[in-house]
Amino acid sequence: MYQLRGQRVAATPESTIRANAFGFCSFLNFKPKKSRKKRYDQSLEQLSLYGITLNVVADDEWTSVTFGSISGHYDPLTRTISVPEKIYIDACAGVRDALFIMMHEIGHLILGHQASLHYSKTPPTFAEDAEWQADKFAEYALYYLGYEEEKQLAFDFY
Repeated sequence: MYQLRGQRVAATPESTIRANAFGFCSFLNFKPKKSRKKRYDQSLEQLSLYGITLNVVADDEWTSVTFGSISGHYDPLTRTISVPEKIYIDACAGVRDALFIMMHEIGHLILGHQASLHYSKTPPTFAEDAEWQADKFAEYALYYLGYEEEKQLAFDFY
């Protein structure tokens, strides 16, 4: 049985997640990274034009509030994406890992994730996991921007 990492949400096909990620990047004018000097400040700041709050929290305050347990948060009630200052600065500078975190939180927004009570007699699937969906959104957004897919090392043990 699949173990959920986040809220159970409506199953969304990967093709829909990809289309949403590409559409988002295109709509907000996120351009593929063609040089090391590509910055994403302006694209991220445009979120405010659509009623989305980007809450950048001082690193020490973030650590004291979250105990360093999370890298970002999306609140669907206030349409607020909160991240530590270092993540925001690195994302603006085009650092892949920081951009992944930003796109993951944006994915929660774009995919319409809401906290809700849910009961089902059937076990959950990965396609119903809000965290899996947000990760896929981030992967496709980074692919759109020209970043190589992160390859996970695998070791074969005999």
